[in-house]
Amino acid sequence: MRHSAPLSWLFWLLAVAAPFLACLVAIAQFPSGFEVPLHWGSSGQIDGWGSPWTLLPFSLIMCGANALMWVFYRYSDKMYDMGLVHGVSRKNTRPFLCATAVVLVLITVAIFAWWVVNAKAAM
Repeated sequence: MRHSAPLSWLFWLLAVAAPFLACLVAIAQFPSGFEVPLHWGSSGQIDGWGSPWTLLPFSLIMCGANALMWVFYRYSDKMYDMGLVHGVSRKNTRPFLCATAVVLVLITVAIFAWWVVNAKAAM
């Protein structure tokens, strides 16, 4: 069974690229060479400053996680046939992977939005 529908490819391309794009949008909110708060302690005080580019690795990790979901999505039938998928029916495997990718994108975008709002408020 071949799964290369254009909407599927578009969905996964956006799911993989969205964390990186969200990071770039967040970084673009600040002038070049500007230090921004990167860590807030348990008391709510800022205890770490640095370049906005410090957040780029986090976005790349989330891109990688969604790329891995894409691979699982693409080969889910084959993995199911090999006995590598347990605890979810064949019918529900793909929607579960899509939903997981959407949740990862939403979490990433929310983290960057929270960071921009709080970094601007701290300046």
